[in-house]
Amino acid sequence: MDVDWADYYAAVSGRSSRPLLTRALDAWGERAPGRAVDLGAGDGTETLALLGLGWRVTAIDVTPASAEIIGGRVAPQHRLLLQVQTASIELAEIDDIDLVYAGFSLPFVIPDAFPAAWSRILASLRPGGILAANLFGPNDTWATDPEMNFHDRAEVEGLLGDLEILSLDETDEDGMAASGPKHWHLFDCVARRRT
Repeated sequence: MDVDWADYYAAVSGRSSRPLLTRALDAWGERAPGRAVDLGAGDGTETLALLGLGWRVTAIDVTPASAEIIGGRVAPQHRLLLQVQTASIELAEIDDIDLVYAGFSLPFVIPDAFPAAWSRILASLRPGGILAANLFGPNDTWATDPEMNFHDRAEVEGLLGDLEILSLDETDEDGMAASGPKHWHLFDCVARRRT
């Protein structure tokens, strides 16, 4: 899929943080904030929400526009809590993470690179760490794109097999994207690495 990410970030500017992040934070509970990574940080909305709660955040996105947008939006008192990487998810440097947030980003990892990227993400999670991720299913409008990856429910459950699944919600319905109408087949996954 050929996407102009800078245009997309402009189109979603001003949105609220996504419910998936709220579910991840609820799963984290009353523990003190730790280290988080926002994979595919985009316009930085979730990164800024985490920073505001005291998390140390590594915001990772493949586009330089993301780093510029996040840098321009971060509050001065949060700058020391933020690290920004301009890198693909496949090549990003991540380790010893308490919370991995990957909102609508993992499906854009090319299929051949997805297994290794997924393994690295899981390996980065500390015991008790939370993974919150969106994955796309085979009924999605974009499922014919050979540069994206898609998984049916059994495959998603397999990907989460080594984790404690806290919630796994599936959406398979018509809706809207920033680009216009589309059919969404989406899995919202929240899971915890076993201690």
